[in-house]
Amino acid sequence: MQGFALSGRMTLLSVSLFSTLYCNVQAEEPAEVSFDASFLRLGNGAMPDLTRFTYGASLAPGLHRLRVLFNHQPAVNQDIHFIAGNDNRTVPCLSPELLKQLPLRHDRLPDSAFSGSADACADLPALIPGAAVTTDSNTQTLSITVPQVYENRNARDTVPPALWDSGVPAAILGYNVNAYSSESHGYNHNSLYTGINGGINIGSWYLRHNGTWSRNNHNGSHYQTQNTYLQRDIPALKGRISLGQVNTSGQLFDTLPLSGFRVESDERMEPLSRRGYAPEIRGIARTSARVTVRQNGSLIYETTVSPGAFVIDDLYPTGYGGDLDVTIHEADGSEQHFQVPYASVTQLLRPGQSRYELSIGELNNRTLHSDPALWQGTWQQGLTNWLTVYGGIQGSDRYRAGQGGAGVATPLGAISADITHARTELGNTWRGEETRSGESYRFSYSKNISETRSNFALAAYRFSTRGYMDYLTAMQTREAFARGQDGNAIRRNKSRYTLTATQGLPTGWGEFYLSSSVQNYWNAVGTDKQYQFGYTNSLNNISYGVNAGRSRSAWGQAQDTISVNLSFPLGTTRNAPTGQVSYDRTRHGGHSLRTGISGSAGEELRLSYGLSGTTSSDDTGSSAAANVQYRADIASLNASLSSGRHYHSVSGGISGTVIGHGGGLTLSPYQGDTFALVEAKGAEGARVSGYSGIRIDGRGYAAVPYLSPYQFNDIRIDPQGTASGVELDNTSQKVAPLDGAVVKVSYHTRRGYPLLITVTGTTRPLPFGSEVYDAAGQVVGYVGQGGLIFARVEQVSGVLNVSTDGKQCLLPYALANTDSGVAEEFALGCEYQ
Repeated sequence: MQGFALSGRMTLLSVSLFSTLYCNVQAEEPAEVSFDASFLRLGNGAMPDLTRFTYGASLAPGLHRLRVLFNHQPAVNQDIHFIAGNDNRTVPCLSPELLKQLPLRHDRLPDSAFSGSADACADLPALIPGAAVTTDSNTQTLSITVPQVYENRNARDTVPPALWDSGVPAAILGYNVNAYSSESHGYNHNSLYTGINGGINIGSWYLRHNGTWSRNNHNGSHYQTQNTYLQRDIPALKGRISLGQVNTSGQLFDTLPLSGFRVESDERMEPLSRRGYAPEIRGIARTSARVTVRQNGSLIYETTVSPGAFVIDDLYPTGYGGDLDVTIHEADGSEQHFQVPYASVTQLLRPGQSRYELSIGELNNRTLHSDPALWQGTWQQGLTNWLTVYGGIQGSDRYRAGQGGAGVATPLGAISADITHARTELGNTWRGEETRSGESYRFSYSKNISETRSNFALAAYRFSTRGYMDYLTAMQTREAFARGQDGNAIRRNKSRYTLTATQGLPTGWGEFYLSSSVQNYWNAVGTDKQYQFGYTNSLNNISYGVNAGRSRSAWGQAQDTISVNLSFPLGTTRNAPTGQVSYDRTRHGGHSLRTGISGSAGEELRLSYGLSGTTSSDDTGSSAAANVQYRADIASLNASLSSGRHYHSVSGGISGTVIGHGGGLTLSPYQGDTFALVEAKGAEGARVSGYSGIRIDGRGYAAVPYLSPYQFNDIRIDPQGTASGVELDNTSQKVAPLDGAVVKVSYHTRRGYPLLITVTGTTRPLPFGSEVYDAAGQVVGYVGQGGLIFARVEQVSGVLNVSTDGKQCLLPYALANTDSGVAEEFALGCEYQ
């Protein structure tokens, strides 16, 4: 038996080496190659016929799923039909549909190449001199190369719109549920928050709804709709149309909520190499706190954070303007408030590129009782490498505004400057019929100095004359006068500057960062100010930093904080937990010392945890907090607990996405808007590479989140975890979805059982390299050296056949063990037919 196993291994090794040889030859070029069959002749047996390998490793006739390369770049994954050709080899059939998907210059090819029947086969080398079509069966790729003059050349990473996938009909529900309970000094607060992001996809039309539901023991329950809209991409315009409750883009004017329709460009439809914002929110929580984020009075985000520094970097984009109001609800009943400026970056575009927007409808703002009309149009055009011009108009009943400006790239940095003129008819005021007009001047600057490691991410200054009003201020003032109130009580901006900068120091000395914002008003005393300064560095595996912040509102409210942070690994292994120590001090002398530990554990590091203890100088004294998060197959779970001298709090949450489709419901622990729906029937338990917690479920599906729209995303399946004997025809496919699509990616699986057959009772060995067929006529294996056959069959019993000397050698088999996954060995005699 040992000798048989050794012989089998040697035979398989010979077949593998031979296969690798002819696969490599085929991959390089389809040249004619001769093999000396005498090396494989056994005893006095017949010489094996190797002519079928003369032109490389050809696939068997039939349908094969291949990755198509065009001039060495990925083009598409597609089923290719292989047909029998000359010289005892098979050739791929290039259908008109396939040629349409390739970046060929159609004008240089005859119309017949694209207008033939679905089963027609184009002879590309005959149509294009110098073209070549080669198949590499080892990597399952079809490579098509043509001279550059026949290639429709685009920027790098270009994905033609013809390959953009609108997906399958589906219903999506993303959810984030968070329950929070705290007790402080006898005061109880219980709240439940649910945020949903749902929609329905039919064809290329996507319906979306975003909303929040909250309930607490003091104000009851309330559901708030953020927006509901219908959208469709328009590839020819590199943009989309949206109908319903939408936001203006905010690229030139401030972002405004609108009920109507919007047509706008989307630079993500450009290749990655030609693309060119929601901000991060950073803060420090003293306890296990609830953080809420509002914009224009609407709750757009809520979460629970652990004591210490936190960052929120997963906000849904809401435009380029409109400050974010952040509130930290501490477990002891106190609150922290601050604003995060949300402003536009410099407006430079590449030469020839443009951005546009047209919005028409009614303002949808909860601070107003009326819904005034709103129409807005903007255009940005890149003229040269250093100059971009832009402008826009905005209007309503008795309000008009126009803007014009330019962005210039200079050796000293990128600069943009513009002027906006606005005229507002306020109606009947205490002065009678009143009209105000004025200008707003804006200047912004951005520069990254790599030599000094300096980066001015954004420096902007804006000054408005006394008579200038932006759209929202004008509408609020008009409504106040119409209701008999003092419209002058509404604050009008006078000037504002913002700065965000980082400065790297020489190697080993760390980095500084600075952000600041100052704003004052024409009709209000005082100034809003906010400053943040920090220094970070690391020594070996120890990271440390100092952060200081000051905020002061025009109403006189002030808050100063300083924090020193230190983190270090507690071990030498890759997944060792991390220890943290921090010291915080406030303006009025309050201080606290916090120590903690955090880390991840379990399969695929699905479990993450954190423990911390805090000692404070205020009446809260000492406190402790713990949190845990777990990413299950169907949802993400989290819980936290904290307790101090006069308070305690507990929270728990669950988040994820449910996708309804033709095959049922598929659950994901991730949230997102653009998904790949993987279908791999029979591969239950297989992992989707790159995503912790994503596996093929019991119905054969998995939902893969965070796909990048309009570019290829590689969806890979790891067969590990599937049942024994399960095979996948391929384990990787690329898809380029539309924004918001649910793209179905199907993997064909089959259950196969490996066989190792020694053929007996023949006058001479079977021809080396002969195909072995099953009863259905499918190739399931090959004849190796000495007539040894390695095959993989789908049925537990059946008959295999091999052609030899014009006869059929029939080999009936019946498996005894189907669960081991190890090749079952047989000694079978031929039954000739």
